[in-house]
Amino acid sequence: MNQKTEILQGRYRVLNRIGTGGFSNIYQALDEQTGKKVSIKEFTADHMDGVDTVLRGSAYDIARQSIPSPARDRSALSQEEMLARGLMQVVKEEEMLRRLGDVPGVPAVCGTFRENNTIYLVREYLEGMTCRDYMDRFRGRIPFTLALYIMKGILEVLETAHKRGYIHCDVSTINSFLCRNGTVYLIDWGNAVKTEGSMEDHVVRQAVNTRFSAPEQQISGERLTPATDIYCLCATIYDAICGDPPRQCLERIRGRDLVEPSFYVSDLPSFVTDMLKRGLSLDPGERPGSAGELLEIINREMAFSVSPVAGTGNVQVSARLLNEKRSPFGFLTSRRHRRPTVL
Repeated sequence: MNQKTEILQGRYRVLNRIGTGGFSNIYQALDEQTGKKVSIKEFTADHMDGVDTVLRGSAYDIARQSIPSPARDRSALSQEEMLARGLMQVVKEEEMLRRLGDVPGVPAVCGTFRENNTIYLVREYLEGMTCRDYMDRFRGRIPFTLALYIMKGILEVLETAHKRGYIHCDVSTINSFLCRNGTVYLIDWGNAVKTEGSMEDHVVRQAVNTRFSAPEQQISGERLTPATDIYCLCATIYDAICGDPPRQCLERIRGRDLVEPSFYVSDLPSFVTDMLKRGLSLDPGERPGSAGELLEIINREMAFSVSPVAGTGNVQVSARLLNEKRSPFGFLTSRRHRRPTVL
């Protein structure tokens, strides 16, 4: 985006950039028609090999004519075709978010528009922090009770998404989001595919986060299933609890063993260790069969309650808590393990 641009589509006043992804920039903006804040995702081509960073109008015209088929040979595509496929990926994300719009924990989508020779996706703005933000505030890792609370929320989203035929494919600490009211969101659905798809089914091949992705995401032609999301989520929670992501799956395939979570956290309950080890199995068939199966384990072992912090309406109190590397959003308590955590 041109940094001199302040108004998009004649209504969205850009306030600041709040994130950057492999193919996108994320901005906080004010919708001057409604007076509400929104999040705007701007498609960029910065990390596409051999593709100009400035999108040409012809690419949008190609994308608008029809949905391109998955490309088996990227080298045969013109720059315009590559850009067109990237633009269509944003359109597909909007369609997917609309179909999941009634699912708690999935950001509401407002629409897409074309401007500055690219395409923008407008979504609701969420007040809160990512799991990675919480880890930073807790000096690199968070209490396992908070990690399991986030895991439970993500599993509830995945359970519904999987039943409707979608696999997120990019669960991570930066895509797990905890709102002020305690609601957990799974954000950034740009990498999602339909159930039983493969990474080649993207109209443009998306980059995978090798720290959290399953083996089948990194091996060409492998099929993706709900078990793929199970691996990504367990890698995310492993990182959140241990302060270090699990060993990359391709290294483990070559014989380097997974370091057990208890190596990092000596008092971690055995059910957590067992759950994460099963979820991080290299063989999809050995992982839990569904998000619902993991939900049953957590619900059986843990009970959570969220209560507001006294005085959160007081700016001075909120600022003091933030300066102490904590968030003033609320307290999370595990009634079984009796561990209060400041959200």
